[in-house]
Amino acid sequence: MFKKENEYYTNKNEEFLKESDLVIYYNETPQNLLKNVAVVGGKSEFSKVDIPKTSEKLPLLLARLAYVFDIYDETLKGNDEFEDFVEILKGIRVKKEIKKHDTTLEEIAGILYLIDEADKISVIIGDAEEEEMMNLMSFLKMFENKVGVFSKNDISEYEINFYDI
Repeated sequence: MFKKENEYYTNKNEEFLKESDLVIYYNETPQNLLKNVAVVGGKSEFSKVDIPKTSEKLPLLLARLAYVFDIYDETLKGNDEFEDFVEILKGIRVKKEIKKHDTTLEEIAGILYLIDEADKISVIIGDAEEEEMMNLMSFLKMFENKVGVFSKNDISEYEINFYDI
């Protein structure tokens, strides 16, 4: 699903990145862009929202709260794979995970708000372990129609899909 285009492995093209109204840097150094920027796994003076730490469970925390706040692609309702994913999300302890990531519910909600308001979202991914990457792809599946993924790392073995977690 992800193919090498110029410097990125991506499911879209660099034009999509330029047109995005939200860019999320996930374990990647943010660039000074004239758009809405969120940073996950760091901080930036240019970002609207920062979450300082990542882990294999952070994408599941984001997914759980996106589900609770009803911020996901409506076409997933009734999808068996999505329903199985939701069952997994019910095991994520919100308060515990928020504390582990040096963040607040407001910051998590802020990222989800930016995602909900955006028409095109580019997610630029840096280093992530396999389990974290699969969880991130499962989270992004909730918004697949408006998400472009970009990584300088070879992510060609992954897909935007609900993985068995």
